[in-house]
This record gives sequence, structure tokens and C-alpha cells, in this order.
Amino acid sequence: MFKNYLKIALRNLFKYKVYSIINIFGLSVGLACCILIMLFVRDELSYDKFHRNADQIYRVVVEFKYKDRPDHFANTQAPLAPALLNEFPEVLNAVRFARRSEVLVAYE
Repeated sequence: MFKNYLKIALRNLFKYKVYSIINIFGLSVGLACCILIMLFVRDELSYDKFHRNADQIYRVVVEFKYKDRPDHFANTQAPLAPALLNEFPEVLNAVRFARRSEVLVAYE
């Protein structure tokens, strides 16, 4: 029975070549998009999960509006980390980072 279905499928593939190529191309593009979306979602959901206390890690972002469009950045002002540590007893540790245009790290 399966052999008969396979023969019919191959016969239709060779009989309608252009239609078959379009269908196979569409199927491969759809599968590739699905795999890429799945990999992206997996990466986003596993962000910082390698830490021992991953459930206690939070990220502070700054939101501002420019021309009525909201935007978010992880770079915060310098005094924010000490202020969080002083004003919120729940915060045990804080780390701040900033982007610099030119950074030179050297080791001698």
C-alpha cells in the first residue's frame, strides 16, 4: 500500500515539475522560518539561566520616548546602582555597565 502511494507521489512530482518545485520551495522556506523562530525563542527564554541563582537576577532598563516612540536601554545612570542598594533592602548586589566608544583593555 505504501509502495503504491510512493509511486503515485513520484509520478505526480515528475508530471507537474513546476508546481512541485514551488511547493517544495515553499515548504522548505516555511520549515526554515519555523526553525529560526524556535531557536530565537529558545535563546530568549534561556537568557541568564546558566547562573546558579538565575531566578534572583533582574535587569533594570530605562524607557524614554523620542518622537512619540518608546525606546528601552539597559544602560542606566551611574548613581542608580548605589541608590538601589541603599533604598531597597531586597536588593543584595547591583552591577552597572555603560557603553564606551573607545575602550582599551591591556595586560602586561
